[in-house]
Amino acid sequence: MIPAWKLRREIGRLRQHFWALSGLAYEPILKLRHDRWRRALPQPEDGGVPLGPKVAVFLLYQPRGIARSVLITLRHLVDNGYTPLIISNAPLSAVDRDTLHPLVWRMIERPNFGYDFGGYRDGILLLDQWGVRPERLLVLNDSIWLPLAPGSTLITRMETASGDVIGTILHPDKERRRVVKSVRRGFVESYLYAIDGAAMQSPVFKSYWQRYRVSSNKFNAVRLGERGFSKAMRKGGLRVVGLFSADTLVEALDRADDDTLSLTLKYGVYTEDDLAAQGAALRARTPDETWRREVLAHVRRTTTRRRFNASFPYPSLSLLGMDFMKRSTGPTGAGAQSLHVQMRMRYLDAVAAGDLPPPYKDVLDEIRASIPGNGA
Repeated sequence: MIPAWKLRREIGRLRQHFWALSGLAYEPILKLRHDRWRRALPQPEDGGVPLGPKVAVFLLYQPRGIARSVLITLRHLVDNGYTPLIISNAPLSAVDRDTLHPLVWRMIERPNFGYDFGGYRDGILLLDQWGVRPERLLVLNDSIWLPLAPGSTLITRMETASGDVIGTILHPDKERRRVVKSVRRGFVESYLYAIDGAAMQSPVFKSYWQRYRVSSNKFNAVRLGERGFSKAMRKGGLRVVGLFSADTLVEALDRADDDTLSLTLKYGVYTEDDLAAQGAALRARTPDETWRREVLAHVRRTTTRRRFNASFPYPSLSLLGMDFMKRSTGPTGAGAQSLHVQMRMRYLDAVAAGDLPPPYKDVLDEIRASIPGNGA
């Protein structure tokens, strides 16, 4: 028999597909209405950071008030020379505004329409509406803790990477076999982009945001937003690259010493019993050349099923220097702790053991609180 949780998931997916198709009838009308609102928008509230040559469009959804980690992100942006423009998908209280004021250039409230890409679109079109032409644009949202700890070089590495649109995690092209054989095109994840100023002024970039069909349907937001953005930019001739992938993790581990491989296994996260058993068996063995090859094969096998950074948080942070962590907990399946929750638990274990550097205290407190049973 099909497990009840899996049946509910599939019914939910069918429902999402239905509403995604129905959006073709009404979403363009909602978009026109929203665009009239944006063009008539009164002067935004100014903050204490002067406009500079680099701008960060920072999307917030903080209906319970601004989290302390958001202030860490803002300070990090300013320290890296960025002018933060806050686009809030939730109302900002007077306390929120006072808290944000010294760390932002401008802040705007908008209706919670279109998820992250709806907010990104408003921020990018508002910059054009105001005649602001940054040399470099950073687009990000508050779905990640960034940075985790002092000394992060992630933004600098994104700025110096070879490409027009730089993301963090790259999902490669993937072959699919359903009714017919097809290829699902790769994309970079959408919570953090670095965009060259010339690319921002390119026809393909401008056209994408003008024509983007804003949708509050999650399926459409992912298909047209996260996946669609990478696809459209590549089709228009821009170079879309990601700093990290399962391949870059395996390559880094291949160069690493035995102690690093052992710690990779120690803090590995598994949601399948067979992979967990393989990891435990490898941990029990004495390292040698055969062991190294089998560890790398195990990592490859695991990352074909689950996210590489959630499955192996230790090397993702220590070797790749990812310097961020997703806030979402992800689906829990048949009642077990989700991959992301288990990953945070292993991350905290590694910090407590001194194998990873401690994060900022506010970030640490929020990660602890995000684990069910810890006060979340």
